[in-house]
Amino acid sequence: MSDKNKNNDTVSVTPEQIAAYRSLYLEPGEVGARKGIFVPRELVDRLKKSVPLLDVEGLTIGVYVTRILLDHLKGNADILNLLMEKGKKKTKL
Repeated sequence: MSDKNKNNDTVSVTPEQIAAYRSLYLEPGEVGARKGIFVPRELVDRLKKSVPLLDVEGLTIGVYVTRILLDHLKGNADILNLLMEKGKKKTKL
């Protein structure tokens, strides 16, 4: 499967990559207790347009963003923990 990105470069994505992305980020769910954060309006507008186009019933912007951020924190925990050790407060992810 191939597609074009905005730079007109050819992008190839395998069915396995699509399945992995779907299982990691595109599962409906609950966010739980919520607290607002500030993000650029452009990002919110883009997500408002994009998430519904993914056509996953029950998938909300909050769930999608939460899954992405949790994956980022998990995948970069060693780096983040090392950087935080250099700070004044000691916290582990």
